[in-house]
Amino acid sequence: MKSLPLSSIQLTEGLPQRMQRLVKDQVLPYQWDVLHDRVTGVAPSHCIENFRIAAGLAQGEHHGVVFLDSDLYKWLEAAAYCIELFGAEAQQGLAAQADEVCALIAQAQGPDGYINTYYTLKEPHGRFTNLQQGHELYCAGHLFEAAVAYCQATGKRAILDTACRFADYLARVFGTGEGQLPGYPGHQVAEVGLIKLCQATGNRSYLELAEYFIAQRGKQPHYFAQERQRPGYKDIFDAPVIRTPAYSQSHMEPVRQREAVGHAVRALYMYSAMADLAALTGSEALRQACGALYHSVTQRRMYITGAVGSTECGESFTVDFDLPNDTVYGESCASVGLMMFAARMAALTGEGQYYDTVERAFFNQVLGGISQTGREFFYVGPLAVNPAACRGNPGLAHVKPVRQRWFDVACCPTNIARTIMSIGRYAVGADEDTLYIHIPLACQIRTDRFAVALHTQYPFGDTLRLQVQERVQNLALRQSALAPIKALLVNGEARPLVALRGYLRLPGLRPGDVVEAAYDLTPRYVVSHPKVTANVGKAAVMRGPLVYCAEQADNGEGIACLRLPPVAAFTQRETFAGAGTVALMAQGTRAVFADREALHQDQLPAQEPAVITLIPYCLWANRGEGEMQVYLNLP
Repeated sequence: MKSLPLSSIQLTEGLPQRMQRLVKDQVLPYQWDVLHDRVTGVAPSHCIENFRIAAGLAQGEHHGVVFLDSDLYKWLEAAAYCIELFGAEAQQGLAAQADEVCALIAQAQGPDGYINTYYTLKEPHGRFTNLQQGHELYCAGHLFEAAVAYCQATGKRAILDTACRFADYLARVFGTGEGQLPGYPGHQVAEVGLIKLCQATGNRSYLELAEYFIAQRGKQPHYFAQERQRPGYKDIFDAPVIRTPAYSQSHMEPVRQREAVGHAVRALYMYSAMADLAALTGSEALRQACGALYHSVTQRRMYITGAVGSTECGESFTVDFDLPNDTVYGESCASVGLMMFAARMAALTGEGQYYDTVERAFFNQVLGGISQTGREFFYVGPLAVNPAACRGNPGLAHVKPVRQRWFDVACCPTNIARTIMSIGRYAVGADEDTLYIHIPLACQIRTDRFAVALHTQYPFGDTLRLQVQERVQNLALRQSALAPIKALLVNGEARPLVALRGYLRLPGLRPGDVVEAAYDLTPRYVVSHPKVTANVGKAAVMRGPLVYCAEQADNGEGIACLRLPPVAAFTQRETFAGAGTVALMAQGTRAVFADREALHQDQLPAQEPAVITLIPYCLWANRGEGEMQVYLNLP
């Protein structure tokens, strides 16, 4: 299975389409202004200014974090997808801005092909002397992804040529040959970008460099340990965990790894590249490693929302079933990485089950990372919030009860934007003769082989109507475990619900044929493994792929006192966000304490009737500051 060009998948209605328009109309213009230091009340980003100085267009010194360049690259990638999707509607201002960015990046490029504003301006003799912490290859990977996206969207090769010059330089620098550096990225993603660059250009040296980075990682003697022993080495970051091999997944060769450890974003970017390489090279050893790592993440170390990374210390995975709700890190970028990895596992294996994880991460954690205005963002994705504790407990300083207008480390806002704009590639795929609907989104799909129209309000609506418009074609609808198809009709006649590798297959559909599917979106309780001790005696509520939560705005103070009814019986209404979004209401109870002042008391609380209102997790924190919980007490 391969993804289709974004231009062939036009979303037409529903939540994802509204979010794409939000990115086009609000998010990209806002981020453009932030990157230019034009937003009042937001600390200067310095991102564009750093490039201008490196390009010789301004005077000054580098400001900001070492990996700041990547913010501009991800903005450019999101802009490319927007231009590809919206065409003339996005052509004027956005296209001019994107062209300006491409020219600026090229002007900041050195004669040898190197690009990095931090090292160009601040440490011109420090290139690749701190691979563990310097993020040069991380920034390069995001440039490669953006360059491929922009060339595909516009046909303009200038930024692709810029990226290729950089990649050619890296191929000369890194390797085990004489005079080369036998190192690898401290923060992975160069591997993903190099593979995309190979696929776009046909230059196999880029694939070989990605293979080298994966194969070299974790070998002894340990490269990062040797790096630290060199004269003049200095730490960029002072957290001790950064110096541990497991933090950067360099504790052993990736092909031998079986448990998800270390910094969650780095890990999932690396796993994504491993899955790509397994598919492209046929490596059975990489395939087995990917399968084991996917199981480790999703069956032992993933939250119900698709959040990953249990601890603020190193933004990392910890151990099996260690999934605290309030101190969770759950970085938005990590859930983007999880989507990338899961989609690649589906492509590698041909199995549709992996898209359950894509849906879980996208509809909850990724969409939850951006406000309804498009101008505030979450870096961390908690499952329980007490605003007073967030302010007063240093151990919760990373958890914000409301979205932020920007961050000193702003990797998440641009990552969310590029993911929303590219969701069509996750939703639809094809092989030689079959169109695969991985996620039922309302869209028009048109290629030289397929032409269909899908009408649905999924994930809130429970029906899909698909009409074949041209040519005889084969269709495969994914049978999800989160929202299973309970009835399937073709031209009004029922079809059996027999899935093959996770898909209901409908061959030989003709122009004018109509496929109708009904999805089971009955609200349900979901409980955790008993080793997730904080959730024992509690349940979360899901409706299809959407996780629900209780907010103070609907339920008043004391969310922790709420108790769900014995049976998941809910009524439905539209949420405050409108547009067909669904809130759930149930008759539960609230614990009422006899003494509201005593810290410890002997009398058990009474249970009084209470209407509990739940909203989709992705909508929380859009009505000001307040308590929030995903897991609520069971009777």
